[in-house]
Amino acid sequence: MSDSRSSASQLAFSSPQVNLYTNRIEASSAFYRHVLGFEETFRTPRDAPPAHVELRSASLPGLRLGVATLEALRRDHGISTGSGPPRLEVVLMTEDVDGAYAWATAKGAPSVGPPHDFGGYLRSARVADPDGNPVVFSGRLPVAKAADPTVRPVFRNHLVNLYSANIARSLCFYRDLLGSPETFRVPREGPPDHVELELGPLNLAVSTLEALRRDHGLSGGGGPPRGELVLWVPDVDFAYSWLGRQGVQSLSRPHDFAGTLRGAWVADPDGNPVQLVARRSVP
Repeated sequence: MSDSRSSASQLAFSSPQVNLYTNRIEASSAFYRHVLGFEETFRTPRDAPPAHVELRSASLPGLRLGVATLEALRRDHGISTGSGPPRLEVVLMTEDVDGAYAWATAKGAPSVGPPHDFGGYLRSARVADPDGNPVVFSGRLPVAKAADPTVRPVFRNHLVNLYSANIARSLCFYRDLLGSPETFRVPREGPPDHVELELGPLNLAVSTLEALRRDHGLSGGGGPPRGELVLWVPDVDFAYSWLGRQGVQSLSRPHDFAGTLRGAWVADPDGNPVQLVARRSVP
């Protein structure tokens, strides 16, 4: 893959979204709606068991979350994924990490990691959604609010975290090739453990698998990914062709689907899918 910061200006993205793939779409959408307070904004098809459901949170205008079936991914796009440890997690910022963790686990969400401090500046906890994808509750230290496990947590920001076996390659792809400005890194000097990027309204981060193990006692990253980044583009065929010329691996060539959409899939350096999608003119 070429490392060219100027080349990203040839691509334009809008309305980024994160998709999670599931074998139990109703259970997954119910978790994000009833436990975490998201609202359903779209589903297809509307009059049958859904293949895709989109969710939003009023307090998180930059986060568009989708849950979709593994069967639709295979049937419509020829991509197989879903098994193995997840390499993507949704981080929800809250002033009450302990209360959010207690609320979610009381509602039946399995614990992945209880509340703990790390890095000298953060407190976090992890639960799992119905497919085992981690959902992180995170807040800055010092803790200023007493834990309240009796009310649904309020989230004030978000982060979508991708775990990488080679963070330098991931930064080359997301920062330099796709043009996402870097907004934060830790540590500030030397090879980073964690780098945050701004992809339009979406807060995206890449972190090392080593930091995940060292700071949280968790392993992840093996097996096919269960989530993807979705980028709306003006011209799917152009974006797919341009990325291919930069050495990006193809997962699914441009094709029409769902009646009004055209899409294609490429892979980031760790094999995570990136979907390119646009609405097409229908006579």
